[in-house]
Amino acid sequence: MSLIVECPEAYEAERRYILDIVLTRMLGLSYEAVIRHRDDVRITLRDDPSGADVLLPDVLFKTPREEWLGERSLPRRPLARHRVSPDESDAVLVEADLPLIYGEPMRNGSLVERQGTRTRLALDVFGSAFFMLTRYEELMPSVRDIHGRFPASASLAFRERFLERPLINEYVELLWSVLRQTWPRLKRKRSEFRIIMTHDIDVPLYSPGAGLFRVSKSLAADLLRRRDPSLIVRRLRSGQAIRRGVFALDPFNTFDFIMDLSDRYGLRSAFYFIADESGSVIDRSYRLDDPFIAGLMKRIGARGHEIGLHGSYNSYREPSRVKQEFERLLHEAERQGVRQDEWGGRQHYLRWENPLTWRGWDAAGLDYDSSLTYVDHLGFRSGICNEYPAFDLDAGQPLRLRERPLLVMEGTLFSHMKLSADAAIARTVEIARRSMMYGGDFVLLWHNHTLASAREREIYRTILQHVVDSARTASTSLSH
Repeated sequence: MSLIVECPEAYEAERRYILDIVLTRMLGLSYEAVIRHRDDVRITLRDDPSGADVLLPDVLFKTPREEWLGERSLPRRPLARHRVSPDESDAVLVEADLPLIYGEPMRNGSLVERQGTRTRLALDVFGSAFFMLTRYEELMPSVRDIHGRFPASASLAFRERFLERPLINEYVELLWSVLRQTWPRLKRKRSEFRIIMTHDIDVPLYSPGAGLFRVSKSLAADLLRRRDPSLIVRRLRSGQAIRRGVFALDPFNTFDFIMDLSDRYGLRSAFYFIADESGSVIDRSYRLDDPFIAGLMKRIGARGHEIGLHGSYNSYREPSRVKQEFERLLHEAERQGVRQDEWGGRQHYLRWENPLTWRGWDAAGLDYDSSLTYVDHLGFRSGICNEYPAFDLDAGQPLRLRERPLLVMEGTLFSHMKLSADAAIARTVEIARRSMMYGGDFVLLWHNHTLASAREREIYRTILQHVVDSARTASTSLSH
């Protein structure tokens, strides 16, 4: 069974990109796009004698060319909101109160209107999805933090209070509800929930090069923040052991703990290595050919876990540097006997510029990027919990590169949001549960050096246990 999607003229590449993601990638439906001279989007079913159709407003892609990628094309704030009733839709939503990024509310105030064989949905699903997935708003002049990053506080999702919702997944469920009620014989694809553990290796070992100031600062943190006096003893002892070439006592050497825990739950951890320096002291921590790092890469590969690229501080704006760093990583991985079917990673400090960073990673030959989260707030920066192909807004074309949105980073929880351990666990598990609702990817970043204390390891272990247990419970329920 194949859908026919009649679209207005203009932005053909952009439309086909988002139609492919929503209809084919997310719902598993086949379709044919047809360009028509019309003001809305009309969906019909091929060879359907009833003549039934579904109409959606066309808002974003109605933007005049001279205003495209400009502020006048942004959603109007405050966004309209609609409380979805069971009579309108049986779609699975995080909350019934639904913000409409782009849409044209009907005069009677309803979101879904049915008249005979015609159904109208007052939400521009395709334009809204394109806006969020391509990070359209991040091309606009906006405040940036000291590291040049677009902050959560500047985003539409944060200001309109939906950052912690995979809103595009909810929109797609609404669309599917309408399609299924119109054509009950339609069958969709359902994706499986994945737990993806990632670990940026910024500081692999504590002891090498630790000066008096750094040592003093770390010891104070052990007492005041980590509340682990025993860690002080480990730090002091590890310094002596490192000089003898023994790394086991180093408090930041938590790699086997990470892999052991992932193995216990049947997960695969991804470790992202900095392959070169481009940001002065920020990148200067290790070299790939350091004996400890080379041995670590070999051990990760031998245990069946993943190695990836942690693009250096300034590489996010330098495609040629990304390519050079990736080639260095591949060379060292090959030297250590590491073989992988795909290669990905994340930018250091989560620095990302639209669309230059994606373009650089795509050109370098990487398969996926996982940089898209906000450092200052957890949640769904792209409004979606599934991996998806990237799109170059400036060139107006899709890329081979896939984006694997990062949902939670431990530094966000504790350093930026200042959450307690209990609150951090609860918020993280809830984000995972919301991803689970839509068969999404729960991508978690936890640095090796923030597992130095027993308390930090227990928080990490607790989060993982809760998420795995929830996934198993959900899987059991579905099977019955």
